[in-house]
Amino acid sequence: MSSVPRRHFLAQLGAGAAGLAVAPRLIAAQLPTIEALVAGRAQVAPERLAEDEAFWAEVRRGFDVPEGVVNLDHGNISPVARDVIEDLVRHVRATQPFPAKRMNELHREVDAAVVRPGLARLLGVPADEVALVRNATEALDTVLLGVPLRAGDEIVCSAHDYFAMLDALEQRRAREGVVLRVVRPPVPLPSVDALAALYERELGPKTRLVLVTHPSNLTGQLAPVRRIADAAHRVGAEVVVDGAQSMALLPYTLPELGCDYFGASLHKWLAAPVGGGVLWMRKESAEKVWPLVPPPKGAKGLDRFTWGGTHPRHVQAAAAPALALHEQLGAARKAARMRYLTSYWRSRVERLPGVRLYTTAAPEASCGLATVELGALDPKAVKQALWEQDRIFVQSMTGYDRSPEIRGIRVTPNVYTSLAELDRFAGALIRLVRHGIG
Repeated sequence: MSSVPRRHFLAQLGAGAAGLAVAPRLIAAQLPTIEALVAGRAQVAPERLAEDEAFWAEVRRGFDVPEGVVNLDHGNISPVARDVIEDLVRHVRATQPFPAKRMNELHREVDAAVVRPGLARLLGVPADEVALVRNATEALDTVLLGVPLRAGDEIVCSAHDYFAMLDALEQRRAREGVVLRVVRPPVPLPSVDALAALYERELGPKTRLVLVTHPSNLTGQLAPVRRIADAAHRVGAEVVVDGAQSMALLPYTLPELGCDYFGASLHKWLAAPVGGGVLWMRKESAEKVWPLVPPPKGAKGLDRFTWGGTHPRHVQAAAAPALALHEQLGAARKAARMRYLTSYWRSRVERLPGVRLYTTAAPEASCGLATVELGALDPKAVKQALWEQDRIFVQSMTGYDRSPEIRGIRVTPNVYTSLAELDRFAGALIRLVRHGIG
């Protein structure tokens, strides 16, 4: 590519590889404001900043939050910042006049040069151990279906793992004769140590793989990944972590977790557009794992897992400004804010008759995702009533064959959710519990 077309292309994208590396240029409207806000509170502890409503209201200004609606289902898909949307649209417009050429250039200039290293920084691992994929399901199924196993080998998992991961494991059991040893956690667990003990009880000389969800999308229960991983390694097993509900929210690195494989989506707490995910494994493991889609000949290392046919490169590229915003806010501040908000609404409803939270209030037990059972009230009916009567959106968690004991509503605010919105939610929940669904 000659220098003139290259300059023209990068100008259309809004920044070159060097410009993308200094992310504030990408989100000029929002990031300088957040950068200034954070700089002005650099000495404020995350736990204190969590209570600063003015700070989080400024963060909220960067998102298109609909008036009159209270969204408490961010654990499903998080809205993206306005600047991320603009970045996505800019990439689409830049590539469409000459897509066969510019999609590949976009991949080299942004996906490979900015997003992949940015995710590696977030996870605390080398960039060549990271693969960009479409979502957490693709990332984790690559491992769950691709690690070499034989009939009789054992996989330890939980009834509270995400359904798509359990679907993959059950397919492997039917196809190859592996044995699934399923942990069945009570709700709520008395402690994270009790959860670790459940996994440790299932480990044995035939264990080859352990799936740990961090945290469970059904309950919000955080798993003590490092303790489980250490126990698994002692019996010669490898550990795969589902980080969909914790990546870009909890302050950790993968070396701290001690796992062997990791997968997550980018559309949850990183707040990138739907269509991006991340897979991590050590380079030495990459050659033994079978990819879901056969890669082109000559693909090496983690590049063996990135091929999925033609797909919209601009979606993954738009993760760059989302990464920049996350780096400005920091996981410690986000986690502290989410714990503060969750504690706030829990304290207003947890003593109501028939109400049961699926995690304890201990900081190590959960973060921003919490499921609450409301006595005899049907979760689906509660979800519908909250929306129709109060314009409050939550997720119903019920009807799962593998875990029929789960029958509540899942509540996941975002960092910019206001206390007034949580008061509105708590008031509506109190009304439904005391007076029923009319």
